[in-house]
Amino acid sequence: MICSYTWRGLYTNCTRFIPLVFRSYLSTPVASEVAINEKLDAMRSRLLYQSKKRGILENDIILGEFAKKYLPKMEREELDAYDKLVNGKHMEWDLYYFLCGKKEPPEDVADSNIFKMLRQFVEEKKFLQKFDDK
Repeated sequence: MICSYTWRGLYTNCTRFIPLVFRSYLSTPVASEVAINEKLDAMRSRLLYQSKKRGILENDIILGEFAKKYLPKMEREELDAYDKLVNGKHMEWDLYYFLCGKKEPPEDVADSNIFKMLRQFVEEKKFLQKFDDK
């Protein structure tokens, strides 16, 4: 009886933490939680923070540097497109592989001007050499 109680308690405690483990590999969908009429400065601040705090370090570096350089210059439509790309349905590793050219992105991503800017930014900064030369 003690073993089953301990096992149940361990099982209960372990299952509470499962979402935290999987969460680090997925983009956090926050579009539904964001105010529709969000001010531009607030949106830029939110996107800058979300770009620097990703699920994987590679995306932290790439998206954080890109956001620091380009977000202050972007208009509402561009910010919305960046928000959709960064907080969209794609997993973190897929987004990284799309940006590095190791995977072919879907048409909706590939046609985005923001994605093209990101790809060019990655190629110019030579992030791939830094990550691949370990």
